[in-house]
Amino acid sequence: MLGLFATGCATQSPVEPPAVDYIPDASYYLLMAEIAVQRKEYLAAAKEYLNAAERSADPELAARATEFAFEYGYDAFALSGARRLLVLDPDSVTGHEYAGRLYLRRNDLARALYHWRQALGPVEQRTDDDYLDLGAELVGEANANGVTTLLSRLSIEAPDRAGLSLALAQAAFRSGAYELALASARRAVDAGQDSVQAQMLVARTLLATGADYQALQFMEELLAISPGFGIELEYQRLLVAAGRTRRAMERFQDLVERYGAHPELVRVHGLISLTAGQLDHAERDFTELLNRGQRVYESLYYLAQIALIRGDYPEAIRFLSRIRGGSYLLPAQLRMTGAFSALDKPQAGLDHLDTFAAEFPRYAVDTLESQAQLLYQMGRVEEALESYDRILRFRPDAVNILIAKAVVLDQDGQLNDAIDVMERAVAIAPVNASALNTLGYTLTNRTSRHREGYILIRRALEIEPDSPAIIDSMGWTLFRRGRLEEARSYLELAYSLLDDPEVVAHLGEVLWRMGEQERARDLWDRSFVANPDSEPLKETRARFLR
Repeated sequence: MLGLFATGCATQSPVEPPAVDYIPDASYYLLMAEIAVQRKEYLAAAKEYLNAAERSADPELAARATEFAFEYGYDAFALSGARRLLVLDPDSVTGHEYAGRLYLRRNDLARALYHWRQALGPVEQRTDDDYLDLGAELVGEANANGVTTLLSRLSIEAPDRAGLSLALAQAAFRSGAYELALASARRAVDAGQDSVQAQMLVARTLLATGADYQALQFMEELLAISPGFGIELEYQRLLVAAGRTRRAMERFQDLVERYGAHPELVRVHGLISLTAGQLDHAERDFTELLNRGQRVYESLYYLAQIALIRGDYPEAIRFLSRIRGGSYLLPAQLRMTGAFSALDKPQAGLDHLDTFAAEFPRYAVDTLESQAQLLYQMGRVEEALESYDRILRFRPDAVNILIAKAVVLDQDGQLNDAIDVMERAVAIAPVNASALNTLGYTLTNRTSRHREGYILIRRALEIEPDSPAIIDSMGWTLFRRGRLEEARSYLELAYSLLDDPEVVAHLGEVLWRMGEQERARDLWDRSFVANPDSEPLKETRARFLR
């Protein structure tokens, strides 16, 4: 029987061995990543690098995945890569630095602080340069309040570190925490850490708080003690910022006689002229720098700005299109989309952004917000919301994007969805004045939740007491609660700080309700001439001026 079975089998096709499922390993995903890079499919590459890192015990591969995702703006993938790196190498300084920055972007300050502590090492081994390097590393981060909070907490551990005091002062100045900036800068001066830089920061902060005389006097005393070209230029900038343009011009001539036609002097003179509205002089200065081949991209950027002020949008686009690198590259592209919009060519702006993203893929995610704004301007609301969602896919806790998306939802009539997104933004960043104000104003203006809106706006005003937008919101919520005298006080202040049509609409309505119809009408009419497309102003006028 066995022989017959064997013979019978021999007459049939060979039996195939059972199929074994192929399980790709790290090398497969690494190959896929490299192919995606060659094809310029950078999102696919970031995913594949991360897949490879998750299947490998090599920390170098995890570091590569993290760095690639971070460079191309895919923050969510970069954070996953940093986490994987720290699993493989818990002491990786690179892993902790990336994790620290990415958690900062997510407003998770507790985790950000933990990772920066690990990156910096033991407190007793940290140097002033370590803290200054950290401050320089974080200077470009959008979450300025978060950077200030992080450095403040580090300063509790090392209150006598002059480098940390200076880094904290610089961060606090950027975030508008001027009292903290002033105290920290003075502490750095007392400790002697880069005293000139710290002293110039003292002067800048004094000026920012409105203490113009003290700021200029401080700089004059510093010049008397430590005269030098850099301090002279800083004094020039402060004079202009304080509105002392004539005095700045007089000192400029003296500097030219002493130092000659130094490029930095030409640049500063151009900036002074631009600030003073002397466009011909500013144009001459930046053209001179451009012809010399000095500060080329900056000169192109400011020449474009001059053209924009003049309303010569094609000329502005020509200048901006010549910027091919450096820190002005991305701002130039965003300015260009604004110029196309002013020419009523939003589609040309969209096409330009697509071309730029393809040519400079590292900035592709950064262009999506402008893309969303153009799409909304064109009435393509769903596509605009999709663009915001694409950003949030990679940067899920980007508060500014959440707010922008919420505003579009609100204006599209999706109020409940808009409020949900605003509440998410506030939950992520409970001390973000813009998020608090946006939600508070919406609750006040569009719902019956007036008390809740008032509380949110009050918190926002405590954080940014000089913000005209938040002062306006406070005035409006007080009006909605029937407190007319207080409302008027806030709205008058907001109007004195910002001649905005929505502020005018609010102030006019309060004045009308208080019996000052003539002044209300005059405010509305004057603002309407300058801002005929303002919806809040048009709607308010239509209700009262029938």
